[in-house]
Amino acid sequence: MTGGIFYLIFLLILAITPSLIWLDYYLRRDDRPEPRRWLIFTFCFGVFITIFINFLEINVIGNWQESLSNKELKIIIFFLLLPFIEEVGKFLAAFFSTVKNRFFGDETTDPIIYTVTAGLGFAAAENLKVCFSILQENFVFINWYNLASLSLSSTIINTLIITIFIRFLSAVFLHATSCAIFGYFWSVGLILKKKKNIIAGLIVFGIIIASVLHSCYNYLIMKMNANLYFALGVFLLLAISNYIMSRAFKQIKSYQKNYDV
Repeated sequence: MTGGIFYLIFLLILAITPSLIWLDYYLRRDDRPEPRRWLIFTFCFGVFITIFINFLEINVIGNWQESLSNKELKIIIFFLLLPFIEEVGKFLAAFFSTVKNRFFGDETTDPIIYTVTAGLGFAAAENLKVCFSILQENFVFINWYNLASLSLSSTIINTLIITIFIRFLSAVFLHATSCAIFGYFWSVGLILKKKKNIIAGLIVFGIIIASVLHSCYNYLIMKMNANLYFALGVFLLLAISNYIMSRAFKQIKSYQKNYDV
């Protein structure tokens, strides 16, 4: 039993660590750190929403997609609809986890910090899902009955570590960056102190842009299986989008210092 629990803890740490590293990267930019309990709550909400989104993608949209005969429509669903649903899910995780948070909004950068936190919780849950998929591919199934005898070969452990490291540099980074995009537009709406429908419009616009980024990433990843040169495209996409969002974060932060809004 002890060995099985050790491996479960190993998988959990492996899945969460990339998200925590990127979260620390963003939190270091926050002049007035948010209360840790609220960040943990938002992170966990991001994990929770992943379960719902995963169910929706597989059991609802997945079944609908399989019933379609139109290949073009299937492609549209995969590359456009699914990323949009994931971005909406991450926004909802950030939104509902901050409703009762009295500290939310005291800084112009708060929407970015909390959306990124929710997105990284989402990414951590996806990492854990990927880990279990790798185990299943290697005919390793974890349940209460075989927990005591559970053992992972060095080959499987190396595969897990390499896969999660690649996701740390790509998929996890993508989730943080895409969330920062609609977090930025959320911040702009709060700074301008416009009506709720205008703020909602800005957020929807941000989610659409984040979804386009997500779709482009998925396309390049799919193409990379056939041609490794597309890996350069993935690198450029993430690097450029992160640079733009870094500039946007500084811009939003400057409003706090210069105008005390």
